[in-house]
Amino acid sequence: MSIELQTDGAVAVVTLNRPDKKNAMLLAMRDSLADLCEQLNDRPEIRAVVLTGAGSDFCSGADIGEMGMGGLNGSFLRARHMHKVIRGIARVQKPMVCATRGVAVGMGFSMALACDVIVASETTRFSQIQRKIALPPDAGGAWFLARQIGVARAKDLAFSARMVGADEALQMGLVQRVVPDAQLMDTALALAFEYANAPTIALGLAKRMFDVAPTLTLDQFMDLEGTMLPLAVQADDFKEGTQAFKDKRPAVFTGH
Repeated sequence: MSIELQTDGAVAVVTLNRPDKKNAMLLAMRDSLADLCEQLNDRPEIRAVVLTGAGSDFCSGADIGEMGMGGLNGSFLRARHMHKVIRGIARVQKPMVCATRGVAVGMGFSMALACDVIVASETTRFSQIQRKIALPPDAGGAWFLARQIGVARAKDLAFSARMVGADEALQMGLVQRVVPDAQLMDTALALAFEYANAPTIALGLAKRMFDVAPTLTLDQFMDLEGTMLPLAVQADDFKEGTQAFKDKRPAVFTGH
Protein backbone atom coordinates (compact mmCIF):
# COMPACT_ATOMS: atom_id res chain seq x y z
CA MET A 1 0.00 0.00 0.00
CA SER A 2 1.39 3.40 -0.99
CA ILE A 3 -0.88 5.18 1.52
CA GLU A 4 -1.00 3.63 4.99
CA LEU A 5 -3.37 4.34 7.85
CA GLN A 6 -2.70 3.45 11.48
CA THR A 7 -4.71 4.54 14.49
CA ASP A 8 -3.66 5.11 18.08
CA GLY A 9 -6.74 5.86 20.11
CA ALA A 10 -8.28 9.04 18.74
CA VAL A 11 -5.27 9.86 16.52
CA ALA A 12 -4.87 8.62 12.96
CA VAL A 13 -1.41 8.46 11.36
CA VAL A 14 -1.44 8.62 7.56
CA THR A 15 1.86 7.69 5.90
CA LEU A 16 2.97 8.18 2.32
CA ASN A 17 4.74 4.87 1.80
CA ARG A 18 6.92 4.95 -1.29
CA PRO A 19 10.28 5.70 0.32
CA ASP A 20 12.40 4.40 -2.57
CA LYS A 21 10.94 7.24 -4.69
CA LYS A 22 10.99 9.85 -1.91
CA ASN A 23 7.22 9.30 -1.64
CA ALA A 24 6.58 10.87 -5.05
CA MET A 25 2.82 10.95 -5.59
CA LEU A 26 1.47 8.69 -8.29
CA LEU A 27 -2.00 9.37 -9.65
CA ALA A 28 -3.38 6.39 -7.76
CA MET A 29 -1.83 7.67 -4.52
CA ARG A 30 -3.58 11.01 -4.93
CA ASP A 31 -6.93 9.27 -5.23
CA SER A 32 -6.22 6.98 -2.28
CA LEU A 33 -5.21 9.84 -0.01
CA ALA A 34 -8.16 12.02 -1.04
CA ASP A 35 -10.58 9.15 -0.39
CA LEU A 36 -8.94 8.42 2.96
CA CYS A 37 -9.35 12.05 4.03
CA GLU A 38 -13.06 11.77 3.32
CA GLN A 39 -13.25 8.56 5.33
CA LEU A 40 -11.55 10.25 8.28
CA ASN A 41 -14.28 12.88 8.26
CA ASP A 42 -16.84 10.09 8.60
CA ARG A 43 -15.15 8.56 11.67
CA PRO A 44 -16.05 10.57 14.79
CA GLU A 45 -13.75 8.43 16.92
CA ILE A 46 -10.78 9.94 15.02
CA ARG A 47 -10.22 13.42 16.46
CA ALA A 48 -6.79 14.39 15.09
CA VAL A 49 -4.56 13.30 12.21
CA VAL A 50 -0.82 13.15 11.56
CA LEU A 51 0.34 13.12 7.92
CA THR A 52 3.91 11.99 7.31
CA GLY A 53 6.17 10.15 4.87
CA ALA A 54 8.01 6.85 5.19
CA GLY A 55 11.79 6.79 5.06
CA SER A 56 14.04 9.83 4.96
CA ASP A 57 11.72 12.21 3.08
CA PHE A 58 8.20 13.57 3.31
CA CYS A 59 7.34 13.93 -0.38
CA SER A 60 9.23 14.88 -3.55
CA GLY A 61 6.03 16.02 -5.27
CA ALA A 62 4.21 14.52 -8.22
CA ASP A 63 5.90 11.53 -9.82
CA ILE A 64 7.70 12.95 -12.84
CA GLY A 65 7.43 9.61 -14.64
CA GLU A 66 3.70 10.20 -15.11
CA MET A 67 4.06 13.77 -16.36
CA GLY A 68 3.37 14.54 -20.00
CA MET A 69 1.50 11.31 -20.64
CA GLY A 70 -1.79 11.35 -22.58
CA GLY A 71 -1.38 14.78 -24.12
CA LEU A 72 -3.49 17.72 -23.00
CA ASN A 73 -6.32 15.53 -21.72
CA GLY A 74 -3.86 13.57 -19.60
CA SER A 75 -2.51 16.80 -18.13
CA PHE A 76 -6.00 17.99 -17.25
CA LEU A 77 -6.74 14.63 -15.61
CA ARG A 78 -3.61 14.70 -13.46
CA ALA A 79 -4.29 18.31 -12.43
CA ARG A 80 -7.84 17.42 -11.37
CA HIS A 81 -6.60 14.55 -9.24
CA MET A 82 -3.80 16.69 -7.78
CA HIS A 83 -6.41 19.23 -6.77
CA LYS A 84 -8.63 16.46 -5.39
CA VAL A 85 -6.00 15.43 -2.86
CA ILE A 86 -5.17 19.01 -1.82
CA ARG A 87 -8.85 19.73 -1.30
CA GLY A 88 -9.20 16.45 0.57
CA ILE A 89 -6.44 17.34 3.03
CA ALA A 90 -7.67 20.91 3.49
CA ARG A 91 -11.25 19.76 4.10
CA VAL A 92 -10.51 17.32 6.90
CA GLN A 93 -12.71 18.66 9.69
CA LYS A 94 -10.26 17.73 12.43
CA PRO A 95 -6.82 19.12 13.28
CA MET A 96 -4.12 17.83 10.93
CA VAL A 97 -0.45 17.85 11.90
CA CYS A 98 2.10 17.34 9.11
CA ALA A 99 5.41 15.78 10.18
CA THR A 100 8.10 16.49 7.58
CA ARG A 101 11.66 15.37 7.09
CA GLY A 102 13.99 15.44 4.10
CA VAL A 103 12.46 16.91 0.96
CA ALA A 104 8.99 18.45 0.95
CA VAL A 105 8.88 19.99 -2.49
CA GLY A 106 6.39 20.85 -5.20
CA MET A 107 3.13 19.07 -4.56
CA GLY A 108 4.64 17.70 -1.34
CA PHE A 109 5.18 21.24 -0.07
CA SER A 110 1.54 22.06 -0.85
CA MET A 111 0.29 18.93 0.92
CA ALA A 112 2.14 20.05 4.05
CA LEU A 113 0.74 23.58 3.75
CA ALA A 114 -2.78 22.18 3.41
CA CYS A 115 -2.47 20.77 6.94
CA ASP A 116 -3.10 22.93 9.99
CA VAL A 117 0.32 22.69 11.66
CA ILE A 118 3.71 21.59 10.34
CA VAL A 119 6.27 19.97 12.65
CA ALA A 120 9.54 19.84 10.74
CA SER A 121 12.62 17.76 11.35
CA GLU A 122 15.88 19.69 11.15
CA THR A 123 16.55 17.82 7.91
CA THR A 124 13.48 19.21 6.12
CA ARG A 125 13.99 21.19 2.91
CA PHE A 126 11.00 22.90 1.31
CA SER A 127 10.84 24.19 -2.25
CA GLN A 128 8.45 25.45 -4.88
CA ILE A 129 10.58 23.47 -7.28
CA GLN A 130 8.31 23.49 -10.33
CA ARG A 131 10.29 26.22 -12.11
CA LYS A 132 13.07 23.70 -12.68
CA ILE A 133 10.82 21.77 -15.07
CA ALA A 134 9.33 24.92 -16.62
CA LEU A 135 6.07 24.87 -14.69
CA PRO A 136 4.41 27.49 -12.48
CA PRO A 137 3.49 26.51 -8.91
CA ASP A 138 0.87 23.77 -8.77
CA ALA A 139 -1.26 21.99 -6.15
CA GLY A 140 -2.38 25.31 -4.70
CA GLY A 141 1.16 26.30 -3.73
CA ALA A 142 0.84 29.95 -4.78
CA TRP A 143 -2.47 30.27 -2.89
CA PHE A 144 -1.15 28.76 0.35
CA LEU A 145 2.12 30.71 0.28
CA ALA A 146 0.54 34.06 -0.55
CA ARG A 147 -1.79 33.65 2.45
CA GLN A 148 0.91 32.52 4.86
CA ILE A 149 3.96 34.62 3.98
CA GLY A 150 2.68 37.34 1.63
CA VAL A 151 2.82 37.68 -2.14
CA ALA A 152 6.34 39.10 -2.44
CA ARG A 153 8.03 36.31 -0.46
CA ALA A 154 5.84 33.72 -2.18
CA LYS A 155 7.01 35.01 -5.57
CA ASP A 156 10.62 34.79 -4.42
CA LEU A 157 10.21 31.10 -3.57
CA ALA A 158 8.41 30.34 -6.84
CA PHE A 159 10.75 32.33 -9.06
CA SER A 160 13.96 31.04 -7.46
CA ALA A 161 12.89 27.43 -6.75
CA ARG A 162 15.43 27.59 -3.92
CA MET A 163 15.46 25.20 -1.00
CA VAL A 164 14.23 26.56 2.32
CA GLY A 165 15.65 24.83 5.37
CA ALA A 166 13.63 24.07 8.48
CA ASP A 167 15.00 26.98 10.52
CA GLU A 168 14.26 29.53 7.79
CA ALA A 169 10.80 28.01 7.35
CA LEU A 170 10.21 28.53 11.08
CA GLN A 171 11.32 32.16 10.85
CA MET A 172 8.99 32.71 7.88
CA GLY A 173 6.03 31.20 9.72
CA LEU A 174 5.68 28.23 7.38
CA VAL A 175 6.21 25.69 10.16
CA GLN A 176 5.32 25.79 13.84
CA ARG A 177 7.96 23.47 15.34
CA VAL A 178 11.49 22.40 14.36
CA VAL A 179 12.87 19.36 16.17
CA PRO A 180 15.75 16.88 15.82
CA ASP A 181 14.93 14.13 13.37
CA ALA A 182 14.76 11.46 16.08
CA GLN A 183 12.07 13.46 17.91
CA LEU A 184 9.88 14.19 14.88
CA MET A 185 7.11 11.65 15.30
CA ASP A 186 7.04 11.86 19.10
CA THR A 187 6.54 15.63 18.85
CA ALA A 188 3.93 15.39 16.11
CA LEU A 189 2.00 12.69 17.96
CA ALA A 190 2.09 14.60 21.24
CA LEU A 191 0.62 17.62 19.48
CA ALA A 192 -2.02 15.46 17.76
CA PHE A 193 -3.04 13.88 21.07
CA GLU A 194 -3.34 17.35 22.60
CA TYR A 195 -5.71 18.31 19.78
CA ALA A 196 -7.56 15.00 20.06
CA ASN A 197 -8.40 15.84 23.69
CA ALA A 198 -9.84 19.19 22.66
CA PRO A 199 -13.47 19.90 21.64
CA THR A 200 -13.42 18.48 18.11
CA ILE A 201 -16.54 20.21 16.83
CA ALA A 202 -15.31 23.62 18.00
CA LEU A 203 -11.94 23.11 16.33
CA GLY A 204 -13.62 22.01 13.11
CA LEU A 205 -15.72 25.16 13.09
CA ALA A 206 -12.61 27.24 13.82
CA LYS A 207 -10.89 25.66 10.79
CA ARG A 208 -13.77 26.74 8.60
CA MET A 209 -13.63 30.27 10.02
CA PHE A 210 -9.93 30.60 9.22
CA ASP A 211 -10.49 29.19 5.72
CA VAL A 212 -13.02 31.81 4.70
CA ALA A 213 -11.98 34.82 6.82
CA PRO A 214 -9.56 36.35 4.26
CA THR A 215 -12.27 36.43 1.57
CA LEU A 216 -15.02 38.10 3.62
CA THR A 217 -15.75 41.57 4.86
CA LEU A 218 -16.05 41.98 8.62
CA ASP A 219 -19.85 42.09 8.37
CA GLN A 220 -19.92 38.94 6.23
CA PHE A 221 -17.62 37.16 8.66
CA MET A 222 -19.73 38.17 11.65
CA ASP A 223 -22.79 36.76 9.89
CA LEU A 224 -20.97 33.46 9.40
CA GLU A 225 -19.71 33.44 12.98
CA GLY A 226 -23.26 34.12 14.15
CA THR A 227 -24.39 30.85 12.55
CA MET A 228 -21.47 28.79 13.82
CA LEU A 229 -21.51 29.75 17.50
CA PRO A 230 -25.08 28.51 18.09
CA LEU A 231 -24.03 25.18 16.55
CA ALA A 232 -21.12 24.88 18.97
CA VAL A 233 -23.37 25.70 21.92
CA GLN A 234 -25.49 22.63 21.15
CA ALA A 235 -22.51 20.26 21.45
CA ASP A 236 -22.00 18.10 24.53
CA ASP A 237 -18.46 19.46 24.78
CA PHE A 238 -19.78 23.00 25.31
CA LYS A 239 -21.89 21.79 28.22
CA GLU A 240 -18.88 19.94 29.65
CA GLY A 241 -16.59 22.92 29.17
CA THR A 242 -18.90 25.38 30.90
CA GLN A 243 -19.63 22.96 33.76
CA ALA A 244 -15.93 22.24 34.24
CA PHE A 245 -15.27 25.98 34.38
CA LYS A 246 -17.91 26.35 37.09
CA ASP A 247 -16.52 23.35 38.97
CA LYS A 248 -12.95 24.67 38.65
CA ARG A 249 -11.72 21.38 37.15
CA PRO A 250 -10.18 20.36 33.81
CA ALA A 251 -12.79 19.64 31.14
CA VAL A 252 -13.01 16.15 29.65
CA PHE A 253 -14.08 16.57 26.03
CA THR A 254 -15.49 13.69 24.00
CA GLY A 255 -15.73 15.24 20.54
CA HIS A 256 -19.54 15.26 20.64
